Amino acid sequence: MIKLIFILNFYLFLVGNAARIKQEVSAAPQNREEWTFDDPRWDNDIPDWFAKDFIPAKGPSEEFSQHFWKSKAQKTLQDKLNTKVNLNQSKNVVIMIGDGMGISTIMAARSYLKDVSTELSFDKFPYAGLSKVYSVNYQVPDSACTATAIMRGVKTNFAVVGLAASVSHANCSASLNEDAKVPSIFKYAQDAGKSTGIVTTTKVTHSTPAAAYAMSPSSLWEFDKSRIPAECDDIGKQLIHGPVGSKLDVVLGGGLENLMPANLGGKRRDGRNLIDEYKKQHKNSSVVYNKDQLKSVDPKTIDKLLGLFANSHLNFKLLANDETQPTLTEMTAKALDILKKNQENGFMLMVEGGMIDRAHHLNQVRNALEEVVEFHKTVEYVKQNTNEEDTLIIVTADHSHPFTVGAYPPRGRNILGPGHYSFIDNKWVLSTSYTFGPGYYDHVDKTTGERISPRGMNYMEPTFRPPSIAPMNEGTHSGEDVGVFASGPYSHLFTGVYEQNFIAHGMMYASCLGPDDVLKNPKCENDAENEIK
Repeated sequence: MIKLIFILNFYLFLVGNAARIKQEVSAAPQNREEWTFDDPRWDNDIPDWFAKDFIPAKGPSEEFSQHFWKSKAQKTLQDKLNTKVNLNQSKNVVIMIGDGMGISTIMAARSYLKDVSTELSFDKFPYAGLSKVYSVNYQVPDSACTATAIMRGVKTNFAVVGLAASVSHANCSASLNEDAKVPSIFKYAQDAGKSTGIVTTTKVTHSTPAAAYAMSPSSLWEFDKSRIPAECDDIGKQLIHGPVGSKLDVVLGGGLENLMPANLGGKRRDGRNLIDEYKKQHKNSSVVYNKDQLKSVDPKTIDKLLGLFANSHLNFKLLANDETQPTLTEMTAKALDILKKNQENGFMLMVEGGMIDRAHHLNQVRNALEEVVEFHKTVEYVKQNTNEEDTLIIVTADHSHPFTVGAYPPRGRNILGPGHYSFIDNKWVLSTSYTFGPGYYDHVDKTTGERISPRGMNYMEPTFRPPSIAPMNEGTHSGEDVGVFASGPYSHLFTGVYEQNFIAHGMMYASCLGPDDVLKNPKCENDAENEIK
């Protein structure tokens, strides 16, 4: 009897849950709407441009007139004419990296957020350009070499962090050569008395954040793996004890396992608890592990903050426990509160939306776009809570992904859903796709090799994977140029098309930082208080 009641209750739960989901879908705005298998549009809305009775989609009625577009263009023109070049010294620098956030991803995120015409926060920045992301030895790069370019001003080899291209991957002995070591802009900021911090949704020892503070011939050496020679420190150790890592004022992200010994659930083989060592090293510090602890941190009472909110990467925002995992915006807000205490010398902050990249690798397009939306909110927060007169904000991607938006979806339709129809195999095609990755077999019948119709697929599921051309365990990066969006002092320097490593040189010039052999901002040289040490 008890078993029967349980089964009945479970059945009612499933029915009720299905009804709730159906209600949510039907109540969703058009750009989030999911066509069910029985939706008549699969049969009635086939876009046959050669059929006599075909009626093309209609866009927003307000866009029908010439006046709409002329007015829009004239406003843009006037805004550009009114933009004054900001030649102030950049007291603060915020580097914001959407890992894997290519141009197609930005376009899809606009549509996913509201409409393809929607402006993301960084779309509104006064200056934009394109950076070329190839590495010294590969046409398509990884995050280690691209982040090194952005934060150290030189291009290097694939999977190498903070070192010149004279060092090949995993070559420890070559990495010890002083000529191969490239200081990061974070070192120059610390030398100038600025507060420094990194915030990421990946592991704090992952490729992009590591480029701020570490030098390693392999981005894979995040903890003391057996194959790492004794004379080369792993990235986790460099975070806590390195010359730059040990001076970071704020470190927030995931990667707890790389700082903890194996007997406490970590990955370290040396038995060292780098968290305890951090606490002993920084007396007036705080270490937090969840959202509530982060919220309770009083910036007035601490000087150093280490937040580790996951053993590995943080979970995707759509799948995370909102009560325990902080968002990228929440982490960044706390970091700013602490760094802004240094009113005399300013600060440098790196913020990475790292899970955009992880979602693309898995071909999980909705998770990727949701991470872009959160990144967009974080950029908006930083812009609203800093002063553009003295704060340079750079928003860019380290690299892109071979993620494509095509198939002619009408305006307003869900960018994740059906976009066009193939009259070759008489099946709909989705608007998004990948070149490589695990989404291949979700759309190809393993027995017949024929393409599977997307009809009835739950493409609004966070883990849903659109088709890829070739099967791989993970998708790869791509090599096309990525956007660079800039606001604040000397932001006009970041227009045009340039090598990715130029970004570091532009930031150094704007903020009066850098070595003696780089071009100096005359305003800084003439001000004794701003002499570069």
